[in-house]
Amino acid sequence: MIRELVKIDEKLCDGCGYCIPNCHEGALQMIDGKARLVSDLLCDGLGACIGHCPQGAITIEKREAEPYDEIKAIQLIIPKGKNTVVAHLKHLRDHNETDYMKEAVEYMRVNKGSLPFDLNEVIREMHRPKIGVMQQPHAAGCPGSQARTIERKPAMTSTPTLEPS
Repeated sequence: MIRELVKIDEKLCDGCGYCIPNCHEGALQMIDGKARLVSDLLCDGLGACIGHCPQGAITIEKREAEPYDEIKAIQLIIPKGKNTVVAHLKHLRDHNETDYMKEAVEYMRVNKGSLPFDLNEVIREMHRPKIGVMQQPHAAGCPGSQARTIERKPAMTSTPTLEPS
């Protein structure tokens, strides 16, 4: 199947590693001093790593690859702890990948007893509003795209003249 995956330009990659912790799925690893995509199955193609590359070495490309596997990804993410799981789920939510998000939550519900954290805490964290973002009832999307009313003062009808003093 054709799908979107990250592509790393080895000539631009300086091995800083900033992208690695931002790939919660575990699809990127540092190998021989360069970031490498080690699994098409784990790359969700959403590009959380892109914005953390100071060299611009990471892009998204469409190519033939096996389908993304959320179960394999969440199995690798769970041992990284609650905060990483929450970040991954929010990443999926923010990119409207709700089917993958539901798949991950259902997997964790079935395996609740073996999780190294409380699943209810993860779910509460998912529903906690972002700090500093004004929440409006029924608001959706980017705060910058919300409807606004611009109030303007009436324009002056005459230009004041300056008299010599």
